Amino acid sequence: MKKVRIGVLGAYRGTSMINYCKRADHAEVVAICDKSQEALDAQRQYTEGLDITFYDHFDKFIEHDMDAVVLANYANEHAPFAIRCLKKGLHVFSEVLPVQNMKEAVALVEAVEESGLVYAYGENYCYMPASYEMKKLYAKGEIGEFEYGEGEYIHNCESIWPSITYGERDHWRNGGYATFYCTHSLGPIIHSTGLRPVSVVGFEGTKNARGLRTGRRAGQFGIEMVTLENGGIVKSIHGTL
Repeated sequence: MKKVRIGVLGAYRGTSMINYCKRADHAEVVAICDKSQEALDAQRQYTEGLDITFYDHFDKFIEHDMDAVVLANYANEHAPFAIRCLKKGLHVFSEVLPVQNMKEAVALVEAVEESGLVYAYGENYCYMPASYEMKKLYAKGEIGEFEYGEGEYIHNCESIWPSITYGERDHWRNGGYATFYCTHSLGPIIHSTGLRPVSVVGFEGTKNARGLRTGRRAGQFGIEMVTLENGGIVKSIHGTL
C-alpha cells in the first residue's frame, strides 16, 4: 500500500503526527515547517534517522512532494493556509479553529467544494472514547432525544501563559475574543448528537487584573447558548477561570 505523505505546519505537532503515522502504517511525515528555529531544532533531534525535510517558510514547504497537510499553526491563521493548500491540490487536516468570521467560512467552504479534496476538522475532543460512545448510544436511541446539555473547558492558564504565547504581545491568545475557543466545550455535544446549530447567543466575561497581567486583553471566559435544529439547547462555557 502506498503511504500517504504528510506535511506538518507547526513543529509542536510533529511528534504526535509521527507517532500516529507509525501506528497507522500507511502514512508518513515527510516535511515539517515552523517559523521557530528552536522548535525545528527540537524536531530534528527527535526525528534523527527519519527522511523528513524541514522548512522555516510556508512558500517553500507547500512545494514539497506530499499528499496532505496538517495545519497546526496559530488558531487565527488556519483558513488562509487551508485554502492555499487546497488550491495546491493537498488534502487538509486543520487544528481548531477553522475560521475567524463568516467571510473566511464562505471562502473555505468554496475552496473545499472546488477542490474536491478532503478537508477534516481536528476538534480532538470529538475523537475521544466518551464522545464516540455517546454518539453510538444516541444513534441507537438508547438515551432519547437531546433536549439540553452543558459543555465546559475551563482552566487557569496564568502560570503557563508566557510559554503558550511565546512572549508575543500580539499572539492570538492575547487578543482573541473570549468566545473564540469554544470547540472543546461545544464539539463533543455536536458530534454525539449529529444535530446542527441553528442559532447562537454569546457572552464574554469581564477583564480582570489577573488576565491583564499576563497580557490577555480579552475577557476571562466565554459562554454560548446554542439552539440546535431539533429545538434542544446547549450551554457552552470555556476560558481561564
